[in-house]
Formats: sequence, structure tokens, C-alpha cells
Amino acid sequence: MLKEFFAIRAYPTLGTERRCQQKLVLLLQIYGIIFLFNLLTAPIALAVDFFATHVLHFKSITKQYHVSMLRFFEKFGYFKAVLYICIAAPVIEESIFRLPLSFKRQHIALSLGFALVLAAKILPRLQQQGLAVNLLARAILFVVGYLIFNRVLPRVKSPGEKLQSRLIIISILGFGLMHIFNYVPLQWSIIYLYPFFVIPQLLMGWFLTYIRFKNGFFWGIALHALVNSVSMLIYTAFRH
Repeated sequence: MLKEFFAIRAYPTLGTERRCQQKLVLLLQIYGIIFLFNLLTAPIALAVDFFATHVLHFKSITKQYHVSMLRFFEKFGYFKAVLYICIAAPVIEESIFRLPLSFKRQHIALSLGFALVLAAKILPRLQQQGLAVNLLARAILFVVGYLIFNRVLPRVKSPGEKLQSRLIIISILGFGLMHIFNYVPLQWSIIYLYPFFVIPQLLMGWFLTYIRFKNGFFWGIALHALVNSVSMLIYTAFRH
């Protein structure tokens, strides 16, 4: 598996025609690796946070993450927040970063539509509205965005092997680095430290991409949902 995992250039040629049981075993194996890697990289985040607070004399980046999470739960309530983290976020993020790796116009349009849904959080007035208005506005953004992009995007020819591997790597990096915004408000003077805090997400993005090609797109969503759900259980257990 490791040789296949590191051969990013060969990802598009991986076959998905295997038994469901084999796919499930692979998913659980990869989840175990992700979980172990999260434990192993935790000291890195602690060390960098210590450097930021005690050497550079900035606010704790780790503490800011917990504050952001607390505000998120207070805004939406525990049940809705859990639904978003465990179900909605995996669907949206996989659709943005992994779905377009088929290089089909319709999938790229869907990806851009979901990207608009995610980008809606930067609209200040929308953030002041209730959940129903938020959902309606995002649904409209998605539908309109998809219809427009599906119409205006040219038919995409499958890129060459070299370009495919570059786009796959960009997708992995984009997914991982996007999670820096979990630490808002960002301290821009030490922005170079934030990538150390999303090392787990960078590796997770790599494995999710591998699963997307090896098992199929929906298996990537399943793995993403599993990772988020277990993380949510652990966070809930230690939040009080």
C-alpha cells in the first residue's frame, strides 16, 4: 500500500473494482494511520505554540482554536454544530477538493458551487442571520453557481500525467492549509507558524485523495466523516 500511496502520479490509474469488504478494510487501516499520526504530531503543535507564546510573546494559537470552537458551538448549538462537523463539512470539503479530480466539467462545476457555499461565511451580513436564512442563501448560491459554471466552463480534456499530479498536490495542500482558518482571528505577524498546526490535515488530505482514487469518491466522504466524528467525540469528552 505504501508504494502505491506515494505514487501520486499513478493515482488516476488506480482501479476501484474491488469488493466492498476490501474497501472497508482499507478505509479502517488508513483511519488508524491518520489517528496515529495525529498523536505523533501533537507535540509539534505544542512546541510551536510554546515558541509563539514564550519566545515571540504572541497569543496562544492553540487557545485561539479552542475559543473559535467554543464560539461555533455557542452560535449554532451543540447538535447543529456536530451535524455540520460530522456530515455537512465532509460532503462540502470532499466535493470541493476531491470531486473535481475526475477532471469532468460537471464535477468541476459542482466543486465551484460548493466552494461558493463555503465562501459565504466571509459575508458579514449573512453571518448575522439565523440558520434558516443561512441555509437558504447558501442553497441559492450553490444552485446558481453550479448552473453558471456548468454552462460557461469549456469541456475539459483529461490533462497529462504531469499536470494531473500537480493538480492533485495542489488539492492536497489547499485542503490542509484551508484549516488554518480554524484559528481565526489570525496573528498575521506569525502566519508562518500556522502550517505546523495543520500538519494532520495535510496528511489527511493526502490519504483522502488516495482513497478517492482507490475506493471511489463516496468512500472519501465516509473516511472524512469518520475522522471528524471521532475527533468530535474526543473534543466533547474533554471540553468541560
